[in-house]
Amino acid sequence: MSGPYRTGDVERLLGVGEHVLRYWEHALPILSPSRSQSGRRAWTDADLALLLRVRHLVRDRGLTLEATLTVLIEERTGLGVDSAATLGEARAVLIRAWFESRALAGRLASRVK
Repeated sequence: MSGPYRTGDVERLLGVGEHVLRYWEHALPILSPSRSQSGRRAWTDADLALLLRVRHLVRDRGLTLEATLTVLIEERTGLGVDSAATLGEARAVLIRAWFESRALAGRLASRVK
């Protein structure tokens, strides 16, 4: 599966609620998913990779959103830009694999019934 992804899918992948996604979107101007014609957020592979990085920085490293924004900007403009690009590509592959495995599990479950 490839984007755009629905917010419910993103919530399940990240383990956070929609209110958290909205808050992060508001606090981190570099996070800006596109919108469908009906106004729903449409998340891309790049958005998901960025969200996974945000979740790691906030939850695992304990950074504030302000500090997280600083780290993200440094990763995209400083010496870490090559590493960030490589990690972003790896995250994108993992995201696609996660959604594909969920789709496959759904198809298998429907055959068992």
